Amino acid sequence: MNKQLTLKAARAALPLLMIAVALPAAAFNKNAYVANQNDNTVSVIDTTRNAVTASIPVGNSPLGIAVSPDGGKVYVTNASDNTVSVIKAATNTVIASIAVGNFPFGVTVSPDGRSAYVTNANDNTVSVIDTASYKVVDSLPVGSLPFGVATGPGGKYLYTANVVENTVSVLDTRTKQLVATVPVGTSPTGLDVGPFGARVYVANQGSSNVSVIDTSTNQVKYTIATGNNSDAVAASLFGTRAYVSNLSDSTVSVIDATSNKVIATVPVGAAPGPLAVSLPLGRVFVTNAGSNTVSVINPINNKVVATVNVGNNPSAIAVQPEI
Repeated sequence: MNKQLTLKAARAALPLLMIAVALPAAAFNKNAYVANQNDNTVSVIDTTRNAVTASIPVGNSPLGIAVSPDGGKVYVTNASDNTVSVIKAATNTVIASIAVGNFPFGVTVSPDGRSAYVTNANDNTVSVIDTASYKVVDSLPVGSLPFGVATGPGGKYLYTANVVENTVSVLDTRTKQLVATVPVGTSPTGLDVGPFGARVYVANQGSSNVSVIDTSTNQVKYTIATGNNSDAVAASLFGTRAYVSNLSDSTVSVIDATSNKVIATVPVGAAPGPLAVSLPLGRVFVTNAGSNTVSVINPINNKVVATVNVGNNPSAIAVQPEI
């Protein structure tokens, strides 16, 4: 497999999803952020109106995006620049550019907000960024061609999806040691950790399924068939659902986490990738790279309720958390 993979191979997505009752707008951060690979921009979506309110220039080929736990900062991986742009959410301006490894892809922020973790696909490493100083303080070896990255709710363990090896690396963030390498499906690209840290869901693009890892044993407990070319996955906050984007089907599979079966298939835009949700609104947001849009799904009835035009080739999405 060519290690100089670009967006078409996969995208990572790492936010938590849930079904929730809408709360007043004053109770939460209201924005979603979309990295547009071919525009070198980030679109800012007001999730209360499903409208783009700003477009922020970042580095070249932005592929991954994550928001800090307080909603104040947005981290964007720029694959062609080998950098991470840091956006101040209050002003929609880039306040730092951090040099990382070769072909940075996925990014996630620790639950305490002190560290950002970046997968460097062509280095087979994870850069650890100190979010206070905007400096890389460590580089951790993982599997071959790491794309997706996620942490557990306590932040103790970090997981990466390794496309070439068909594995997930499990790192202890305190000791900085690799504690397990878990075989999964073919070409794992995106992954997410369940709300209590008991499961890791892995989207396997090559085998069109999702591997469910039991984190107590670091072994695959279930394998769930989804649509064609499963690209990204996100688990609901209460652990009742997992959402999987199917790149070649232009659909999202909805998995019941109790039965481990697909209970709904939702048509969305072309070439769907990473997903995110507005926690208070309870809306699932799906990036559609092929149609330059974001589909907004109501998870109560699994219907698309809005389509938002964004930039060229949206590659990742993240939302501000509830405050």
